[in-house]
Amino acid sequence: MVALSLKIGVGTVVKTMQFEPSTMVYDACRIIRERVPEAQCGQPNDYGLFLSDEDPKKGIWLEAGKALDYYMLRNGDTLEYKKKQRPLKIRMLDGTVKTVMVDDSKIVSDMLMTICARIGGCRVFWWYKR
Repeated sequence: MVALSLKIGVGTVVKTMQFEPSTMVYDACRIIRERVPEAQCGQPNDYGLFLSDEDPKKGIWLEAGKALDYYMLRNGDTLEYKKKQRPLKIRMLDGTVKTVMVDDSKIVSDMLMTICARIGGCRVFWWYKR
């Protein structure tokens, strides 16, 4: 099988790396951590691969349990190896602001569960989901 040549962005550093198309995303992240010194900070589970779009509001997180060929990547595509967790500021009805860490790689409903659990608003969310 022909190797897939991808550009991997880690912060400001971009490296071209070769992967077999059948490589699982989890294994690709492990290989990146091993070969790129800039990727060796933090816990491995806190990082993932993000396929960005020309529109900065679009893009997808690659799921760890899927192979690279699932995403129909082409030679020269750029993936970002980046932290999945980010702080989200939420303004409450009383005007206070709470900061909650959310996992950007999750779908919105899962994020909402995390947010509600951390700020104590789950009863409203459970009612909404029915």
